[in-house]
Amino acid sequence: GHSWQVTDILRATHQENLAMIRDTVSYLTSKGLRVMVDLEHAFDGFKHDSAYTLDCCEAAVNSGACAIVLCDTNGGTMPWEVEEITKQVVENFESVTVGIHAHNDCGMAVANSVMANKAGAGLVQGTINGIGERTGNADLCSIVPSLALHVETKMGCRDNLSSISSLSRFVDETLNRSPNNAAPFVGRSAFAHKGGLHVAAMERSPLSYQHIDPSELSGR
Repeated sequence: GHSWQVTDILRATHQENLAMIRDTVSYLTSKGLRVMVDLEHAFDGFKHDSAYTLDCCEAAVNSGACAIVLCDTNGGTMPWEVEEITKQVVENFESVTVGIHAHNDCGMAVANSVMANKAGAGLVQGTINGIGERTGNADLCSIVPSLALHVETKMGCRDNLSSISSLSRFVDETLNRSPNNAAPFVGRSAFAHKGGLHVAAMERSPLSYQHIDPSELSGR
């Protein structure tokens, strides 16, 4: 999805890259498979040469892809850029699902995923606890409850939110990782209160220092 990455890193021509997209998607769909195309470096590519990034999207869609996933591969795109670029892609390719794949190099992966959804993305890729290369991927343990409880997105998994804390702990235990106690929604400190003023206010109303009712999540 990035013209410079194609010529200087892949060392292919722009047309060769488009042909590879077409050939790959066409072959897979001919075997009866549903194909989602992850466009590496799509956001940086759009900022560098938007026309070519859209050409890559078009090659995938015209060859039968059911979804095109915009990747912030280097993790440096800001939320307002993600919203604007995603919106343009959604408007150009209304017949397919547009997705987001965000990396967390600037600490923006969750925000970028939510903004992409706001702009029309119907697919969000991520990992439990944000586990991933470098500084991690978009954390589904923050994205899913945010979309369900704050954005009020229609999600089939909303009824399973009560399991998200135990899922987070299970993944950490399986990977022999120490849980992040300060993690939003699922961390042990997410709804803990120590400061005297805070505790006094909480006794009067739990809404004074909590953004949601913790009973909507497991173990609270």
